[in-house]
Amino acid sequence: MKRRKDSETPRQPSQIAILRYLRIHGPAARIDIGSATGLSPATVTSLTADLMTQGLVQESQSANANGTGNGNINGGANGSHGTTRGRPKVLLDLVPNAACVIGVKITINLIEIALGNFKGEIECSSEHSINTRDLDEAELVSTLITLIDDFIAKHKDFSARPPVGISIAVQGVCDSNSGEIIWSPALHLRNIALTKPLTERFGGIVQMSNDANCIATAISQNTNLHRGGDFAVIMLGYGIGMGLVLNGSVYNGDFGTAAEFGHTKYQPDGPLCNCGRRGCLEAYIGDYAILRDARGIIDLPDTNSLHPSEEQMMDLVARARAGDEDLADLFRHAGKVLGYGIANLIALLGPKQIFITGSGARAYDMMEPELMRGLSLAQVPELRRGPEIIHLAWDKDLALQGAIGQSLLRHDENMFQAANTL
Repeated sequence: MKRRKDSETPRQPSQIAILRYLRIHGPAARIDIGSATGLSPATVTSLTADLMTQGLVQESQSANANGTGNGNINGGANGSHGTTRGRPKVLLDLVPNAACVIGVKITINLIEIALGNFKGEIECSSEHSINTRDLDEAELVSTLITLIDDFIAKHKDFSARPPVGISIAVQGVCDSNSGEIIWSPALHLRNIALTKPLTERFGGIVQMSNDANCIATAISQNTNLHRGGDFAVIMLGYGIGMGLVLNGSVYNGDFGTAAEFGHTKYQPDGPLCNCGRRGCLEAYIGDYAILRDARGIIDLPDTNSLHPSEEQMMDLVARARAGDEDLADLFRHAGKVLGYGIANLIALLGPKQIFITGSGARAYDMMEPELMRGLSLAQVPELRRGPEIIHLAWDKDLALQGAIGQSLLRHDENMFQAANTL
């Protein structure tokens, strides 16, 4: 990477780049930061000195000569994890308590809250079972304010400063520009303005995104998963969501509601989607769609078919794996429909990687063969060179992690913008 001369280097964007590199890669030597960002050694030294003065960055030492220390960090110049003799390399790292942010996740009958430190690590979290569909707009806002107030009061030990931002991950469709929930299966009302009243109450930056976009942010900040380039995250569950990362950033579109993959069409006049239209991918793949079709095959308890529980869905999966071919065919068909949708996605955008995750991927082993067959049938032969399709097991919910990551990205920018106005 070509290095800029010191006089050509915009100072604040470069400092933001350093913070974000450290947040993703952990403790790193100045020379490695320079190589990754294209900044000269002198510029890195100057900028990181400023960041240390501001209390955002601190020095630490790498693994010593006998191999103790952080095994994720190369201890010597030859990258041999602490086997090099001599003076340990001095590393730079973010100061965890330099700032904290709050992440909130709203799903059907559950609100989760987490506190993230400046490094993006979750310090603590809580879950609250609430009948979210019983709440009107005012009740939702007051409930969130009460829960966040109580959470901050309970966890003051983790940070002496108030949170600098709040980021909300929402199940459903939301406008990230206006801060409105357009529609969510967790709520019975539409077009709920959420970020404005929370900003008035807590100050700082309050932002909102759908949960798939938050997961995309979390993956973009995890070098064990993401290997550079554009990628998409398809989230299977109650509905079908997608997060899209283009040129390193989550793409929201001009109207703040882009990448609604689940509401692209598979078949005109197909089954009714929960959005009110027919033939959407979600109307074939979403949990409620599979449960709806299962009711036409087997007798099931008379429960709320519009909001199936994890227990209900796992029961269907278990029956299918135990030999119920009719139920297995539902998951296979869902895989085929997903394959057709992915073919369209590849034709339009050609991402390097496509991650498939979410609680609805619980039956991915049954879906995958038909997914690949549907993809092959729908895809133009010349486009079959990629991308890599990766099943990401839903053993860890990344939505809250991504919400915290989004809040920190905004805080980095706002911090230096505020400094410019002083």
